Amino acid sequence: MAKAKIKNNVPTKSRTKEDLAVVGKNWSRLDGADKVSGRSIFADDVRLPGMLFAKVVRSPYPHARIISIDTSEAEALPGVKAVITPEDAKDIWIGISQPLLPTENVTHVGHEVAAVAAMSEEIAAQAAALIKVEYERLPELLDVEKALKEDAPQLHEKAALNIGWQQEEEHGDPDAVFAECDVIREDTYITNPSHNCYAEYHVCVADFTKPGKLKMWTPTQTAHLFQQSLAAGFKLPASDVRLLTLNTGGGFTGRTSTRPHHFLAALLSRKAGKPVRLRAAGDEEFIMCRAGGKVIYKLRSGASKDGKLKVIEADLLFDTGAYIESQMIVTLLTSKYIHALYPIEASRYRGRLVHTNHLPYYFHHGGGIAQFQFALGQHVDALAREMGMDPVEFNLLNAVEEGHTTMEGAHYASCGLKECIEKTAAMAGWNDKYGKLPKFKGIGIGIGAMASGAKGLYKHDTSAAFVKVTEDGKASLFVGLPDMGQSSHTTMAIICAEVLGILPTDITVISGDTDTDPLDIGAFTQRGTFNTGNATKNAAIDARDQLAKTAANILEVDEAQLVFRDGKVYPEGQEDKAIAFAKVVYKTLHSREGRFVMGRGFYNSPLEKGTMAYSFGAQIAEVTVDPGTGVVTVDKMTASHDVGRAINPRVVEGQIDGQIFSGMSQVLYEETLMEDGQVMNPSRLDYKMPRAFEMPEVDHIIVESIDPNGPFGAKEVGEGPIVCTMQAIANAVTNAIGDQVTEMPLAPWRVIRAIKD
Repeated sequence: MAKAKIKNNVPTKSRTKEDLAVVGKNWSRLDGADKVSGRSIFADDVRLPGMLFAKVVRSPYPHARIISIDTSEAEALPGVKAVITPEDAKDIWIGISQPLLPTENVTHVGHEVAAVAAMSEEIAAQAAALIKVEYERLPELLDVEKALKEDAPQLHEKAALNIGWQQEEEHGDPDAVFAECDVIREDTYITNPSHNCYAEYHVCVADFTKPGKLKMWTPTQTAHLFQQSLAAGFKLPASDVRLLTLNTGGGFTGRTSTRPHHFLAALLSRKAGKPVRLRAAGDEEFIMCRAGGKVIYKLRSGASKDGKLKVIEADLLFDTGAYIESQMIVTLLTSKYIHALYPIEASRYRGRLVHTNHLPYYFHHGGGIAQFQFALGQHVDALAREMGMDPVEFNLLNAVEEGHTTMEGAHYASCGLKECIEKTAAMAGWNDKYGKLPKFKGIGIGIGAMASGAKGLYKHDTSAAFVKVTEDGKASLFVGLPDMGQSSHTTMAIICAEVLGILPTDITVISGDTDTDPLDIGAFTQRGTFNTGNATKNAAIDARDQLAKTAANILEVDEAQLVFRDGKVYPEGQEDKAIAFAKVVYKTLHSREGRFVMGRGFYNSPLEKGTMAYSFGAQIAEVTVDPGTGVVTVDKMTASHDVGRAINPRVVEGQIDGQIFSGMSQVLYEETLMEDGQVMNPSRLDYKMPRAFEMPEVDHIIVESIDPNGPFGAKEVGEGPIVCTMQAIANAVTNAIGDQVTEMPLAPWRVIRAIKD
């Protein structure tokens, strides 16, 4: 097999570099001290006067008819203040055809049937146990492929063949291109159910004690969409729903929409006239979380004999569980990534959400895209090997470049994918290792792309920001973007500080209250740095322009000549004439006008299709497989990511590390074991994840393509790295044992089976 043509010591190609003072430097997280000292406040910490505690009565069956519900004993228990049944919730709907509490049938284990609020959690639990529900069992549908058969029971009236949602896309003429191909390959892959495993359990505190006014504390990635959903459910104006998000203990794509417990807590609060806290118990966490379900990926691709990839076809079957809440987004997202990495001639996609009597599924960290790349990355790797090509060579030959426009019209104004592949392969020593390692040691590559935002998913993709400059020369930055640990608030402070010419530590970031926050769609689809970053930059420019008028008068120069830097303002090239930033602020406030400086800005990607920027990455995994046990050890990861510009390189490396850990965890360990619709391992003791010492050595490579549309050239680093990790590790395992493990996770027994086969 020929060596890949890798350029050693590949230099970063010449790009325009701004002279920046704080962007691109390493900054500690502004909230770091509070986080490590335990002073940060989360929704789980909220305690209100007179607060009650809630528990939910859940179905023990996957499918059954509700005959009767008897709440008399629970209501008579001292300390119980409110009980709700389907009768109380008959006008409240969640998602598509999903009542908050079912009036006829339960459709999955854990389905909410009733709820109770009491003076203590113990009393609430006792009361919930006293509620008697009589059921009549119904036929169960627990296999996603059997659900498509004509003789399968239909779970929803409008979902023929149990297909709740179907998306089909075709670009070019796939059949004609396949007919021209010299090599055609077909593969099937499976990803199994998994759980997001947040540090902070599902919890909310609802205060619905004022008529027509709902206040709620809960962890979320998008206060705006939660506010809209709750307002619609309770038929309130959106402004009468107040979300207080505080800190959020992990998101991982799983806190992007409301769940039944948010509505139940609010309904109990309204009925009891007291605030209500509803928190998941350990086993409930695996039911309340809408995590990843089983997905079957059927892939087919074709290439010419010279190694050029020409066409890709994908048919994805999602077990969406009992209901669709907003899972149709996963089909929209995955459909975009068939043609995101390679300039192919044609593509075909079909994605179906299929109802079963499992709990409603959404997706795990990676938004369904990382899991799809587990399949597509292995498939492309196998195609390259079938053609006798080195996988690195194949990817370099076929990878997209700057200036490419996808089949849907998304334009890559920046793209460092080939640079990522070359630098990663050179640093990992690919040519010295691929095909030369001892048996049961392997090396594999994975490449990926990720959108910075999601223009087209919603009516708009707007982020807004306010900057308040205080008299002493410091500033408060108001944003609506939640920080789930990704350090987005520190990133916003750096962007704001760069514009104003002060330090990030001079800026206080204020967020977490929809009554005071400016609009922001949320922290998902990797939109924070790009969208909220642009909004922050625009708000800071607005504030700076107001101050520039004062400084120009003092210095007797044109405003366009001014430089704001290092806490000073001066004419360009004349730093000896500098005046303090704080003095300019003071003079502005104490002028005849008396201007108090408040800057405002917003950003909404102007593109009609796609997004304004995509990030790109490549990772090479090195693994050891124990042939006796099937255990896979990840020895090393070499990871590169094209971030446009690294606003805070230290955090970029941290994001890469976190996503490698999460991707490794999903591809090797994580599986929610299901039997008869029941989660069989609903415990962090039994649901397997790697421990800290199993994190491999990671070499980081930051590629800066300087995107013309990003704030100071920046793009996402939210979930871009994780889309490379799973496929890289899986391909390394294939290299080690000589056969693919086509089902995720690559559990030891599956690896052993592949070795024996």
